[in-house]
Amino acid sequence: MTDTHEREGVPALRAALAGAARIEVHPLDVEDACRQYAEDDYEVTDRLREFLAAWGELTVTWQFRERDVVLTTAVEPTLESAHATPRNLGIFARRLGQEVAIVGTAFVTEEAVLLAENGDILLVGDVGFQRVANGFDEAIRRLVAADYDRTFFWPDPPKAPDRPSTADGPGDTPRQE
Repeated sequence: MTDTHEREGVPALRAALAGAARIEVHPLDVEDACRQYAEDDYEVTDRLREFLAAWGELTVTWQFRERDVVLTTAVEPTLESAHATPRNLGIFARRLGQEVAIVGTAFVTEEAVLLAENGDILLVGDVGFQRVANGFDEAIRRLVAADYDRTFFWPDPPKAPDRPSTADGPGDTPRQE
């Protein structure tokens, strides 16, 4: 188990958000968290393991327009959220052109919190992606301050390599010249 004192970034994040957000740190067993991801067919990478050790099992609550807003990295709600399927994660990775891990869920709409291989934290839901910031602590600061680009984007997946074809479409016979 990892307690609050072993998570180096938490005290600094608490200090930065003092008065603006509440941070709850729940007990964490990194190996158990990784096991839960693996049981749900997610790839457990070193990047995911490091993220969980630093930021796993946190709940951040803040006010926006006089309502509580919640982001959590707790494993159970993350893996049970609306967009949390290994298939979706594969689609997100292809569209973004880089590997991503689901590391949390945010808002009542259960937007997935993604950690990209370049360190970016993104939100993704039915409407598309939003890039919040590079680094989880910076992303939380920006979310709480509502200081991030809220533009949704849905990138086209990379194009498949061109293949020579003599047919007009699927099932067509080759053209006669």
